[in-house]
Amino acid sequence: MSFTLKENEADARERLRAFWAGSSLGRPALAVTALKPDAGQALLAAPVDRSPQNDRDPAWHAMLAARKLGGTVFLAEAMPSTLLEWGNVLVTVAVLAGGEYGYESNTAWIKPMSDIWERPLPRFDPHSEACKTMERCLAEMSRVVGTRGLVNPPVMLDGMTTLSGFRTPRQLCLDCIERPEQVRAWSDALTGIYIDAYDHFRRFLRPLGYTDSTTWLQAMAEGAVEAVQCDFAVMLSPAMFEQFVMPDLRRLTGYFDYTLYHLDGTCQMRFLKQLHTLPRLNGIQWNPEPPAGSPLRWLEALRRIREYGWVLHVGCETVEEAMTLTRELGPDGLLIVLPRFDTVDEAEMAIRRIEQAAGKWTSR
Repeated sequence: MSFTLKENEADARERLRAFWAGSSLGRPALAVTALKPDAGQALLAAPVDRSPQNDRDPAWHAMLAARKLGGTVFLAEAMPSTLLEWGNVLVTVAVLAGGEYGYESNTAWIKPMSDIWERPLPRFDPHSEACKTMERCLAEMSRVVGTRGLVNPPVMLDGMTTLSGFRTPRQLCLDCIERPEQVRAWSDALTGIYIDAYDHFRRFLRPLGYTDSTTWLQAMAEGAVEAVQCDFAVMLSPAMFEQFVMPDLRRLTGYFDYTLYHLDGTCQMRFLKQLHTLPRLNGIQWNPEPPAGSPLRWLEALRRIREYGWVLHVGCETVEEAMTLTRELGPDGLLIVLPRFDTVDEAEMAIRRIEQAAGKWTSR
């Protein structure tokens, strides 16, 4: 499908193909957006009232999708994509496994299950009320989005992090020591729901014309793409990461066409050698803890990631930061995400400046 909101779509697709292949067309791939001139700041700044009730309302999701597409200009490699924002995209697997969640400070939290070990292992049920409600939400979103942009399959969450919601992180740490077989069995079952559900919703969206995907990242791919992750892994040693996380990652990276590991915290750098054993992992999404600061403080770590042959998805707060990162790392296999610009002119100037910085890399 071609997107009517994307003026430079052919060029953007070529640059994204180059990014996923670990190369570039002269500059990094760039996710650059600007406020639509006639949208007004109020449209995008209006608060989003998140609740389990709204999550189940197709009209609410259609409103969010319309608001995003109607208020944004998508430049460079940013694509007009929309997501089913159910539970901050953190609870899909938990809900499909029969769990519940609530909100605190507009953030969703999975509710613990005290009797989880007495329950049978969950399986994906395409006829469940949760699945059917998600289908209705996606159908209404597609009616509003049409050919203007992309509707993604629901975002999933890895088995171990979902399980840490059901058990609480502290208790799951103890469970990994005291009942490792049950932990692995449940994580494996939740990963099965993850794959089966994603496949189900992808097939649901395909007849509507949506075959590309972006997940919640900014790197669209012509196929199925996801940020594989284990946020709970910050609690694990490399040995426990191998035991409890790597089996799920092997299944997930084997299923998806494209994957980036969501490196949630710089402490997860200790898992790079293990992640490198995943033959179909394409790269890393750099997501440091807030005190870690600018990616320019972590250039050696980012160079290590690139030395593994991975592509790199990095967020920069300023154009100057993005230019320096480009000069230091080079444009190949690099995708930079920038905050939304107030005007299209500012956004286009930023693209030109980063392109000039890439030129200085190639002239070394």
